Amino acid sequence: MLKKVLSEKLYGLLEQKIGFENIYEIRLRANMPVSVIQNGQAYFLGLQGLSYSQENALNVSKEEIEDIIFRASEFSIYSIQEELKQGFVVLDDGVRIGVCGNVVTENGKIKTISNFSSLNIRIPHIVRGASKKAFPKLVKKEEIFNTLVISPPGQGKTTFLRDFAFSLSSQNYFFNILVLDERGEIAGKNPLKTVGSMCDVLSFCTKEIGFLQGIRAMNPDIILTDELGEDKDFLAVKMASISGVKVVASIHAKSLDDLKQKPHFEIIKNTFQRFVLLSPFGKAGQVVGVYDSDFKEVEEEVYD
Repeated sequence: MLKKVLSEKLYGLLEQKIGFENIYEIRLRANMPVSVIQNGQAYFLGLQGLSYSQENALNVSKEEIEDIIFRASEFSIYSIQEELKQGFVVLDDGVRIGVCGNVVTENGKIKTISNFSSLNIRIPHIVRGASKKAFPKLVKKEEIFNTLVISPPGQGKTTFLRDFAFSLSSQNYFFNILVLDERGEIAGKNPLKTVGSMCDVLSFCTKEIGFLQGIRAMNPDIILTDELGEDKDFLAVKMASISGVKVVASIHAKSLDDLKQKPHFEIIKNTFQRFVLLSPFGKAGQVVGVYDSDFKEVEEEVYD
């Protein structure tokens, strides 16, 4: 899908010099060097490939940035206005293009974004086995623990969630899993391939609405979702847990100590039973450790 939206020169460099299987983010800023995130490390993109130096790095123009958004909209900016209000556009394969520019408001609400100046292209990856190390510590026979996946941005939380959902589906636990995919990144447009056959997907819906609607409509055993942040997100999680629905979610935090400083820590501690900490280094989705509600590392497998 990126071949359709990137310029021939940019796409060719990324494909031939790096390979998209190794790229997690591409940052484009008007008249500035292109940067690329590969396995948690930032580089500049030049004609010879990746480099730590800005010298000889490839620059993109404002016109090139605008052209990418135009192509992503399939040549109809009007068709992506609702997505632009959220600050991003999602392509068919789950690639998310975050957008910066001039925010246009109306009656205190975002109407659209125009005059695009920066793009953050996040490329989802299917990494089979990303959750393998943690899986036996999160699932006990016919029961799953409420689980929170922790890492800084861009370190594989979505990769982990995607693989965990697929593993639950493929191992015949017969859990009904509702994937609340607020940004369209977890399941993409091919849920069978990304999250498996036991998942129902509710896309581009806030957690406040999605939890309530999903529980009413689909009667899930598990709700799996990404990036808790707003007050309403945590209230939705608390409501689901009280209702007997298990929750697997993610949150931005650098460490367990950083997590404890979150304003909603009391809800977090009283709701989640397992905490999966991902490494800020190396491959995305790499598990550092799994911790219980007392933040002690779970050493042994919890099922026979």
